[in-house]
Amino acid sequence: MCVFQREVPNIALLGSGGGQRAMVGLLGSLVQLNKAGLLDCILYLSGVSGSTWCMASLYKEPDWSTKLETVKDKIIERLNGPEVSSTDKLEKMKKYYYGKKFFSLTDVWAVLFITSYVKE
Repeated sequence: MCVFQREVPNIALLGSGGGQRAMVGLLGSLVQLNKAGLLDCILYLSGVSGSTWCMASLYKEPDWSTKLETVKDKIIERLNGPEVSSTDKLEKMKKYYYGKKFFSLTDVWAVLFITSYVKE
């Protein structure tokens, strides 16, 4: 390993939990890092709870870091859009029920609660 490689820091961005607030907070942090020209300095991106909702939305776009404004606009549009219909929630629950060996109240909670916040 050359001397230069040992001197380059490994920078991680860690997103917090907190539901939709954490989702929007991580998105805002990424946008500001991009505007400051620092997004490319981030080697690792990690989070819990609401931050992972943001990350899941980012990772739908393979080159999200180069298209961050577009991805941000899609997330904002989705969050401002209509609620997920009861029919769609029921279909998602059925998919979980038939696709898993164990189905619990956590699965019901996930569908009902998270679709309300993420609208997806």
